[in-house]
Amino acid sequence: MNVWDYLESLKSRWRLVALVALACIVAVAIWTWQSPRTYTASSTLLFDLQQSDPVAGGNGASKASASVLGTQVDIIRSGVVAQRVAEKLGYDKDPDLIRRYRESGEQRIGLREWIGRRLVAPLEVVTTRTTNVLSLNYKSADPEKAAQLATAFAEAYVQTQLQLRIDPARVYSQWFRSQINEARDRLEQAQRRLSGFQQARGLVGAGRFDIEQAQLSELSQQMTTAQAETAQSRARANTSVGSSSSAQQSAVVQGLDGQIATKSAELQQLRQSLGPNHPMVVAAQAQIAELRARRGQAVGTVVDAVRTDSAAASAREANLRGLVAAQRERVLRLASAQDEMAVLQRDVDSSRAAYDAVTARLNEVRLQSEIPQTNVSVLDRATAPTLPSSPDVGLRVLLGIVGGIFAGVILALFLEWRRPRVRTIDGFERATGLPVLVDLSRGSVNVGFAGKEASA
Repeated sequence: MNVWDYLESLKSRWRLVALVALACIVAVAIWTWQSPRTYTASSTLLFDLQQSDPVAGGNGASKASASVLGTQVDIIRSGVVAQRVAEKLGYDKDPDLIRRYRESGEQRIGLREWIGRRLVAPLEVVTTRTTNVLSLNYKSADPEKAAQLATAFAEAYVQTQLQLRIDPARVYSQWFRSQINEARDRLEQAQRRLSGFQQARGLVGAGRFDIEQAQLSELSQQMTTAQAETAQSRARANTSVGSSSSAQQSAVVQGLDGQIATKSAELQQLRQSLGPNHPMVVAAQAQIAELRARRGQAVGTVVDAVRTDSAAASAREANLRGLVAAQRERVLRLASAQDEMAVLQRDVDSSRAAYDAVTARLNEVRLQSEIPQTNVSVLDRATAPTLPSSPDVGLRVLLGIVGGIFAGVILALFLEWRRPRVRTIDGFERATGLPVLVDLSRGSVNVGFAGKEASA
């Protein structure tokens, strides 16, 4: 038999093919009717991966979205979330579930864990690579229960995520509270050591070393001035009485010199006019001698004053030299103490910096432990589906039709193979070995010997 013979056999047995196909469709319909119906409810979660930290600032997670969402899928399907769902819906107090738990013989695990394992089994978490949305699909024979559990898993995950964020912050907060006491004690001890050292070395007050150093500089300048004055006083004191500049600059001496010059001029005139022995000449000479005696006394007074000033300047220089030496020694002691105090001050500064850092971190983790939300939120809550997700009626009907037609065709071909019939000219010629002269069913005459076809 060739292909045309099989096609002709299928045309002849079309009722058989249709009957087998109808039987398959009926069987599929009965199977679908008897199959338990499963409803799928979906709830979605939205992840804001770029949300900034409201406490620490900065941008959010920089990891790949697929990696972050993959981790969240594992958390959603974890026992912690499932047990939270069981507790929230009161399944851990359901008498029927408690009885089944006792009959299961799995008392080695807790009741909530046992219930959680059974609740998470029908849950399916679907992720996509192009969005930051997770879909939580829950399957159940009860549509209301499917919607309730899908929403409960979404809300329980949000609460768990918040708890996972708050619990470490609370632990760190307690640890930082203990550390802040130690930091405060170290700061107080460092401050006490610094204060005691300052009091012992006389460094109480801000800028004490600078003040002492300024005093040394001022005393040094005063000593330099005193040395110059002493040198000048000694120079004046060592000069002769007649050439003493101080004596020449004295008003008394200058006045006497003027009087002596005037009297000398008058004496010269009197000598020329009256002669050297005239009483007026003698009187003038006596007055000049008296003036010169008075000038000598004035010069002596000035010289004594200069020598006194020189001695006073030397004494003042010596006194300032002692003060400068004492101040320099004090500054050197303070410089040595300043280095030690700088070490103690650094200890105080480092202790204060550590205390401030611990305090700032404590405030930060305390705020983090009180944050009321995370970067995930429930986008859509599940609603009870009206149509079951399983069985798929359309797919089963399609498979029934295709499978029925295929089974009918196979059955028809099998029967034709078991009991073949002549249905075409080629089949007749192969079966009898004789040529066909005329095919009356087609309304034409086939002349076998001539190979021509004539109309009937």
